[in-house]
Amino acid sequence: MVGIRKKKQVDTSDVRLLQTKERPRYDIKAALAKATLVFALVYGSIGGFLSAYEIAYQKEQCILGIFWLSVLLSAVYETRRNWAINLVNILVFLLYAYVAFQRFWVINSGYYAVVNHVLEDAGRYLGVTSRTEYALVVDNESVAVTGFALLIGMVGTILLQIRLRHKASLWMTLLLTFPFYAIPFYFEKSPNVGYMMLLFIGYAAVAAIQGTNIREQSAKQAYDMLPVITLFVVVFVQAITLILPRAGYASVVRANAAKKAMEQKVANVMQYGLFSLFERGQNGAGVSGGMLSKGSAVMPDYETDLIVRYTPYSYDPVYLKAFTGKDYTGDRWTSADGADAWMEQTVAGRAARYAHDEPTDRLIGYALPDVTVGERDVPSDGTGSASGQSCGVMEVVNVGASASYAYRPYYTDYARRDGIMDAEYVYFPPVVALQDVTEEVDGDYLMVPESCRRAVERICGQAGFSGTPREIAAQVTTYFDEHYSYTLRPGFYYGSPDYITHFLLESKRGYCAHFASAAVMLFRNMGIPARYAEGYAFTYEDIILDGTLVEGADYADYYSGYSPIGETALVELEIADTSAHAWVEIYIEGEGWIVVDPTPASNDEEERSSFWDDFLNRSEDGGGSDFGESNVGAYIETAASSLVFILSAAAFVLLCYFTGKNMIRRVKERRLPARERAGLEYRRLAAYLSRKNPEFAVLRTIKEQTEWINAHCRRRFTEEQGAALYELFFAGEAASKTDVQWEALTKHCSRRWSFRVR
Repeated sequence: MVGIRKKKQVDTSDVRLLQTKERPRYDIKAALAKATLVFALVYGSIGGFLSAYEIAYQKEQCILGIFWLSVLLSAVYETRRNWAINLVNILVFLLYAYVAFQRFWVINSGYYAVVNHVLEDAGRYLGVTSRTEYALVVDNESVAVTGFALLIGMVGTILLQIRLRHKASLWMTLLLTFPFYAIPFYFEKSPNVGYMMLLFIGYAAVAAIQGTNIREQSAKQAYDMLPVITLFVVVFVQAITLILPRAGYASVVRANAAKKAMEQKVANVMQYGLFSLFERGQNGAGVSGGMLSKGSAVMPDYETDLIVRYTPYSYDPVYLKAFTGKDYTGDRWTSADGADAWMEQTVAGRAARYAHDEPTDRLIGYALPDVTVGERDVPSDGTGSASGQSCGVMEVVNVGASASYAYRPYYTDYARRDGIMDAEYVYFPPVVALQDVTEEVDGDYLMVPESCRRAVERICGQAGFSGTPREIAAQVTTYFDEHYSYTLRPGFYYGSPDYITHFLLESKRGYCAHFASAAVMLFRNMGIPARYAEGYAFTYEDIILDGTLVEGADYADYYSGYSPIGETALVELEIADTSAHAWVEIYIEGEGWIVVDPTPASNDEEERSSFWDDFLNRSEDGGGSDFGESNVGAYIETAASSLVFILSAAAFVLLCYFTGKNMIRRVKERRLPARERAGLEYRRLAAYLSRKNPEFAVLRTIKEQTEWINAHCRRRFTEEQGAALYELFFAGEAASKTDVQWEALTKHCSRRWSFRVR
């Protein structure tokens, strides 16, 4: 009889049904909220940077491009389907590559346009005279900048979307966006307050999402928090603006001394590049006595050379001449003895012509009665009679300049001065053009040496100089400005061909000595007597920005007669070696020798006001970036400027600390027995997996941990390694493994990055 097989009874009392993971519903509102958050961060950083430098670009295109890309990525990422996310990432990357390739020259021109603006403003801020400028292929700069901004916005949007998909991290968000503000803040440029609001709303939202410690739900968190955070940031910033006025803020936040100390190093690096880190191939600034440098760069020390006290009388630069060059020998100028005899004779003649009505101690014998000249030469300014001649006293104190020269203003009474180191000169400012000045000019001032004749004739032929001496002088200056570049790092020159030929035909870049030397030869070739001059020069802007009023000084003791800018005051100015300069003197029949400065200068035109308005208002913000109606930008600018340097210094210190600590720890661990090192690495692995996976954190036994790792991670533990772990922690002195086996286990556990969850 065939028996009937009974089914085995299974105890199901301990069986737990696996819960199926329900896919969350698609939330379009959350996706839009996350897109808005990413847009605020990306456009707030890029737009803020461009607004700080007042760079024109097409805002509508940037807003639409960045926002809709952010919407696309957020919408796809919210599906949580890896295949869709990866496909969109690949398509966006291909789009990025296509745009970069097809519009390369537009984007490249946009990048160069941004760099030009930054370098120009940085040079103005640091007092660097370099005129390095990149040429643009695209005529419309705003179109080029828009293309560059869209490309950068595309990259930023992709990176932030990826970052926020996995985990909201304020530190990583700052790293991706705040560098756009660090450069403007360093140079005290203020982004528009609207962009700053966008960026800080984004930072606050990311910080709030990070604080919830919820992964994979950044979009839902953004939807819940973004409206409240936006309102809070706007109200908070406006409240700070009302509570702390700008004047009060300035008294609380002081100037950053660390930043000021670093500015000179930054200026050197900007001016000379990496050459500023080395002394080889550099030449010091100051008067060289006609020696033409062949070094790679001029490296000033920015220390004070002269202290000048005088009463400003004109908007024109003031030249203190120390050396006059006559003959060019290929690498230097010989001194022109007696070159200033005409000036001494002119001064002596004028001093004898005029009597003093009310003598003073300083200007006795030089004060001028009312001598009226035609309105064509000196228009009356309503401040008093216009005199055809004026007289002043200038004190020149030599602090660090060469003691071999006297630094004299033009039209100086050479008989009335005290020594060379500390000189007090009586001078006659050229407030009107000289007339009926004659001199027998030495024929050497028309000589062009054979070493540079061909180069000089070639340039004169190409440029087509013609006209009166003054017209030719203007043409030469314009030609240099359009075809040559000013730089203090022209590169090495070894003497073949000669100095002027090398500058005119080959390098086409140099500093004042290059331009002055070449200009002398161009003038001589055109039949105009010319000579080389060296000394120091300072401008009206230098007086306004850096000059200090000398208290207790009587204006009448230092100046008498007509002043084109009206009555001023005695001003003291410290002149550094950066103001050492070379220029040209040309002879014009009837006017004598006049100064021509062919070195390219700034083309910025400034509206002139009175001396007192300029001087007293020099500390006020004269425009600049659009700040909106709020002063909050000024607060953030100063605070962030200080914060950047504090954080940079702190980051460097922490980097050194943790690097040193890590090195010391590793050295100590190498001295431990092999078994102890294996246990140490496994404990680190367990801590790492606990942080990354909450499921692993609740496991308590080694068996449970190794089984979970083998089931979920890419890297596994073999049965032998599992047994070694039990022996490691529980065998005590009875452990049988060798040091080689312990080292293998240590190496296996130390590769924590390879234990990724599958």
